[in-house]
Formats: sequence, structure tokens, C-alpha cells
Amino acid sequence: MYCISIQIRPKYSQAFDQQAFLSRVRRIRSPEIDAEEEKGKLFLSFNFFTEFPKALWEDLANALYKDPEYGELISEQSLAICEDDAGDCLLLHHYDVSEKLDSL
Repeated sequence: MYCISIQIRPKYSQAFDQQAFLSRVRRIRSPEIDAEEEKGKLFLSFNFFTEFPKALWEDLANALYKDPEYGELISEQSLAICEDDAGDCLLLHHYDVSEKLDSL
């Protein structure tokens, strides 16, 4: 099992429009939502579990990051990783465009 996690940067998470995000992804798959506050910062993650991470990531990337209206907003506010059962992680999206990304 794989988990694709879209993590909202803490500086954006308090004001993040979860309903706009969820309306885009629920037609693909409903995520588990983790929201934890630590030292006054909200850590917000949307976790999508799958046996087929490549197909799921393509669908999520098209609905979010490649969307002409929503893509710029979510790109600046988030990072996305894919983790397998062994705990190995791939970086799929990073708000800092100079970060080297992995591919599935």
C-alpha cells in the first residue's frame, strides 16, 4: 500500500480553503485528513491510500497542480510525497521549484 500525502505549509494552513480542495479531489478519492497543532502551528495533511500510486498521482496532479485556475495557488502552498509500506518516500511536488523531484 502506498500513501500520497499532500501537506499544506503551516503558514497557509489556518486560512487554507479545505472545501475548495476537497471538491477537486473527492471525485478521484476521498482523503484522510490529519490536522495537528504544535507550538501554535497547524500541520495539515491530506492522505490518499492506493495500490496504484502512479495512476492516482496523475489524477491528483491534473486536478490540482496542473489546473489552470487552482494550480498556482496550491503549488505555492503545498508539497506532495509518496510513501510506501517500508517508509521510503518520493518527493512529487515542492513549493520551492528548485527542489529536485522524484517520479513514480
